[in-house]
Amino acid sequence: MRHIRIYEQFDVASAPEMIEDPEQGTHFESESTDFRPTTDEEEGEYVVNFVNPDGEETTINIGSAKEPEYVGDSMVSSIDMVQDSSSDGKQYSIMGYYDEIPDTGGAYELKKVLVEEV
Repeated sequence: MRHIRIYEQFDVASAPEMIEDPEQGTHFESESTDFRPTTDEEEGEYVVNFVNPDGEETTINIGSAKEPEYVGDSMVSSIDMVQDSSSDGKQYSIMGYYDEIPDTGGAYELKKVLVEEV
């Protein structure tokens, strides 16, 4: 029952899933729009909340965009996870999806992240 309640907090697109890839085997990925900027006492730029492969609520701290690619008024970029910041002790890779903020001369705002277990 506990896992059902956790998944009810996410829309279908945000639910974690195990992906079967013939070259990589099975791996975990999850989308999240549940993040906030870090405080002065925290490392990184954002704290991301998501459900890990074991169905547990997990947090990680992430940095900012490091290799942006632009498509129209959107940007996609890999983002580094702050070392040893995951609440479950696992290592994750993160891809950030950004939208351009109108009338700012090219500033972008993080809209969602794709979290994959390394």
